[in-house]
Amino acid sequence: MVSLRYATKSTSDNVWALCDLIRDNKCDEIILFASVGNDIEDEEARWNNNLPLVVALAKYIIPHVDSVLVVFDGVFLTAARSARYGEARELLDVAIASDKVYYSGQRAPLTSEMTPDQAVSTLLHLGPIQPLTSESRAVYFSLLSNLTEAELVENFPTREMR
Repeated sequence: MVSLRYATKSTSDNVWALCDLIRDNKCDEIILFASVGNDIEDEEARWNNNLPLVVALAKYIIPHVDSVLVVFDGVFLTAARSARYGEARELLDVAIASDKVYYSGQRAPLTSEMTPDQAVSTLLHLGPIQPLTSESRAVYFSLLSNLTEAELVENFPTREMR
């Protein structure tokens, strides 16, 4: 198994890259995770409202060679703020349409300071994964935001949802 890390760019570039991998017929499986959230007792964490973050693993199998796992972590994507919800919504829409995206109900530790091999191993050992479907979408989204998707749409103007 070969482990690689996606070089994080802007959140819109990150979403496009992950959505492109989901659409790629050669990509076998994507697993989505939600990182740990903010510790509201920690003064610094109160000012960092980006947590939890979307974390992902994309798996490619190269026939007769090996598998390649690409980890998407760091400040990759968040739904914790209304302004970023549109990007998370796009990712979930593409993911559900693909039938090859799964999610973990177990929160992921922050892995961006780990080597790609360590990050992949940590994420793969978090526990069971479930298919991401239109029925399970709300369960995964609840790991990313204290508000439901419907509440975000209702409470914030459309221009903030881009």
